[in-house]
Amino acid sequence: MRAKTATPYRPQALVSLALAVLITGCASGLSKEECQLADWRTIGYEDGVRGLPQSRIAEHRKDCAEHNVALNLDAYRSGWEQGVQSYCQPGNAYRLGRSGGKYGGICPAGLETVFLQAYGHGREIHVLETEVRRLQRTLNYKHKRIADIEVDLRDTGIDLVTGEMPTEQRVVLLDELRKLEEERAATKAEIPFLEAELEDQRQRLATASAGRPY
Repeated sequence: MRAKTATPYRPQALVSLALAVLITGCASGLSKEECQLADWRTIGYEDGVRGLPQSRIAEHRKDCAEHNVALNLDAYRSGWEQGVQSYCQPGNAYRLGRSGGKYGGICPAGLETVFLQAYGHGREIHVLETEVRRLQRTLNYKHKRIADIEVDLRDTGIDLVTGEMPTEQRVVLLDELRKLEEERAATKAEIPFLEAELEDQRQRLATASAGRPY
């Protein structure tokens, strides 16, 4: 839907209903008094500026219909269209993408192209940041695992040389030592590849983050 060209709506004070809608998302429904006192233009504006679809009004209508209170649909739609104008800005799109948020496809054609560009930039950085954190966690785990293996190797080696034990138990301990040494070697071999991948992702993130006009 294309937004009207009216002067952007700037509500100075929100009624308590609007705040309740924003905070609770109508989880508990609207009371009769809230429906009767509602400023539907304000509620429409706040729904639009949060990126909610215009179909959101169906939830409000259902709540108020239970109290036999009708909505001011024109006021809601007018406010929603003004809110969407504020929502569909490049800076907001970039922040939405970078936070991993989803776009609901509500922007009018005249704003959507630029919105999606900015959203894509933010989303790219979000993906890269997520991958950098994942690789760093994996590296931390690998280093910790090597340290734990070193302790296990030391303790198992001490058991072998200091205690008297049946041959079968000694064979078991020797097998444990072999497996630990193989795991240590394999884990150490993984680290250079993980470090190289992490550095590559960090460089890509730095490049993607540089010069963003948002």
